[in-house]
Amino acid sequence: MELKVEVGAGQSDLRLRGLSLTRLDIQMGVGQLTADLTGDRKKDLDAKIQGGVGNAAIRLPRNVGVWVHAAGGIGAINARGLEREGDAYINEVYGRSAVTLRLNIEGGIGHINFVPAI
Repeated sequence: MELKVEVGAGQSDLRLRGLSLTRLDIQMGVGQLTADLTGDRKKDLDAKIQGGVGNAAIRLPRNVGVWVHAAGGIGAINARGLEREGDAYINEVYGRSAVTLRLNIEGGIGHINFVPAI
């Protein structure tokens, strides 16, 4: 399943846990975005978050390989649970799990917090 979300102004809480997504495209306006990408994934997920001004909190799965690339006017990145590899961030199971979440973040997001699942 593919999903495209256009977020205007305000606070958005995307509860995507458990959805069988293969592609996710989020275009962010101004405000606060929370996106829950946790859950037991059966297929790879390619996700992209673009633009906007504000803060983004992205909840990441624990048992799925995660690769994150963030570029553009991004202010600060809190990559708790991820380690830097070149110009990307990865989790400890990246490259070893059967399923991978690839996340590209582009544009003017102020702060990004990656929150690993407990």
